[in-house]
Amino acid sequence: MREIILFLAAIITLTACHESLEDRAAREAAEYTAKYCPTPVSNYTRTDSVVFYKATRTYTYYCTLTDKMDDPSIINQYRQVLHDQILASIRQSTNIKAYKDAGFIFCYICHSQKNPRQVLYTDKFPPKEYQ
Repeated sequence: MREIILFLAAIITLTACHESLEDRAAREAAEYTAKYCPTPVSNYTRTDSVVFYKATRTYTYYCTLTDKMDDPSIINQYRQVLHDQILASIRQSTNIKAYKDAGFIFCYICHSQKNPRQVLYTDKFPPKEYQ
């Protein structure tokens, strides 16, 4: 009888510690933000934070565009190039494979460094686009 109770307690303990993929995504996004953000500027972009929204299953990157990319006319001129480059990055990334396999949406929201309230670029990548 004692062995059965210990076995059941072990099973309950092991299953209680299981984290859903959505919980993992939220935790990892928060940990990344706390540890690395804001990131150093690379290719005129700085990542300010990463957030996972469980309700919409959307992994969102909040970024700031700097220097010559901090210009609405440049963004409008190169909107498709930006879209294609981010899409290629999502497709090639192995770090987010589990999230891609689960069909998460990836969203990028880029603000101006000169005017932080101004959104220069926003884009969403649903599974049908990156798979």
